[in-house]
Amino acid sequence: MKQAAPSGIVKYLRPHAWLLAVSVFLSGIVGLLEAATPFLIGLVFDTVLRAGSAPTLTIPFINAQFQVAEANGTTFLVLLVLATIVKAAAEYGAVGVTAYLGQGVVRDLRNDVFEKILFQPLRFFHFNPTGELISRVSADVERIQTAASETLADFLKQSAILIFLVITVLVIDWRLAAVSLFLVPLVFYPTVWFGKKIRVLSKSSQQEMADMSNVLYETVAGNRIVKSFTMEKAEVRKFRTITERIFQLNLRQKMTQALSSPLMEVFGVLVVVVLLLYARTQIVGQRMTVGLFLAFIIALIKLYDPLRRMSGINNSFQQAFGASGRVFEILSLDGEHDPGRQAIEGLNDRITFEGVHFAYEPSEPILHDISFEVARGEVLAVVGPSGAGKSTVVNLLPRFYDATGGRILIDGTDIRDVNMDSLRKKIAMVTQDVILFNDTIRANIAYGDSGATAEAIMRAAKAALVDDFAANLPEGYETRIGERGLRLSGGERQRISIARALLKNAPILILDEATSSLDAESEASVQQALQNLMQGRTTIVIAHRLSTVRRAGRIIVLADGRIKESGTHEELVVRRGLYWKLYNLQFEDVNS
Repeated sequence: MKQAAPSGIVKYLRPHAWLLAVSVFLSGIVGLLEAATPFLIGLVFDTVLRAGSAPTLTIPFINAQFQVAEANGTTFLVLLVLATIVKAAAEYGAVGVTAYLGQGVVRDLRNDVFEKILFQPLRFFHFNPTGELISRVSADVERIQTAASETLADFLKQSAILIFLVITVLVIDWRLAAVSLFLVPLVFYPTVWFGKKIRVLSKSSQQEMADMSNVLYETVAGNRIVKSFTMEKAEVRKFRTITERIFQLNLRQKMTQALSSPLMEVFGVLVVVVLLLYARTQIVGQRMTVGLFLAFIIALIKLYDPLRRMSGINNSFQQAFGASGRVFEILSLDGEHDPGRQAIEGLNDRITFEGVHFAYEPSEPILHDISFEVARGEVLAVVGPSGAGKSTVVNLLPRFYDATGGRILIDGTDIRDVNMDSLRKKIAMVTQDVILFNDTIRANIAYGDSGATAEAIMRAAKAALVDDFAANLPEGYETRIGERGLRLSGGERQRISIARALLKNAPILILDEATSSLDAESEASVQQALQNLMQGRTTIVIAHRLSTVRRAGRIIVLADGRIKESGTHEELVVRRGLYWKLYNLQFEDVNS
């Protein structure tokens, strides 16, 4: 069940409840002293300026009356100054505590969202573009941050002021206060309506922002393809279409917000006019002094400010709820399913695929009845035309996906019964799409093994022939290689990837098109590094270039998700089947 956004935010507030309590307490002091200020001003007016006799105050609902003593006006002046100083200190403290609380909530929320995304299965990333995920972690959480710190602080402060000002006007003249409170709903109704409208617009705007982030990411990351196909103008048109939609949504949101405050102001003025007409009769009948009437007016004017601010606060909360709905969609997801409890120490005998089936969607089967074995220390090559399911086969072994039928065994144990971390630590992968990080060469080699010694890193680097180019760089192994290693050539990036696999020292090795994107010179260096990596390991090689798999102990040929042939290179050539056709096609291409 998906977690509702407001209740989800409350969950993150709960660990910081003591901070919230402190903030509420300090905000209460602010509200109390803010409400006391007009009362003190009225008393100063009546005592210092002697604007009237000491007034009689009636406490509503309990029929209690008391008369303000003929006190020294200086006392009220001192109290007014002290109240202002204490209020300022309490307000500063309340804002600081609430900011600390809000930032803590957002930090925890952002960390949990990132962790939840990171532990999703690969299937999740196929259906959620990178740009949209980045938007949810950054822009959406930023909206929540504003609400959880600045807006929450303002809400607590204005709520306390509102409560104590209502008490103040009730104490001064409960009849006059009753008339004003009767008219308050006229002010609040538009707030509720505008809040719902803004919430819907905010969620739509956040979705469009995510789409914009995704287009921006894809265009920048794929700038070479964009330029090579001269698609700059088309991408600009696509981007402008999205920004136009964002413009329209944000404009509607801003216009809705802009209408909210003026409409409340109109209702507020109408309320004040009615109250002034009623108050005039009270003054004429000498049931209220001029000073207390002044205090009532000041309190009433001050009462309008938190009422007006509540509209903006509600709008901000609605925006945050709209954004948080998208964030909590991520948090409500389940992570990778890992029922396995058994740990494996290594590979002692063989890897077995028994009647394995797989489909991303039930209506789109990818693999059908895949069965083969790989003995310990054997090199098995998997070949076939594009789309045959080669990469899908090897993605099932580390459980990036789970087979939808059949089973995969390591030394007779179903890998679904094996702890996922234990399984993946025994498998090293080198793929065509090399993923490196914007860090040093040394850090990229040691990725996944933070405790690796300098000697172990250097051994792996030399075996992978990384030392051939790293030693010549100005900063050597401390050279930062840029985003995705773009400061290096394809062959250099691949050799770092091989060094990383060597350092992992896993008994099972998967090579997925590891040399298909390299030129002949780079491939020669990488092939030597791969030979060093394959020594003593059980290896599954996927290769588009059939020349790279001739020395494999055994080759299986896939087509349409099924195993069509199996044997050594020589055996498959003699059969003149699919492998022979693929091999001849590549041989003709090379010699043409």
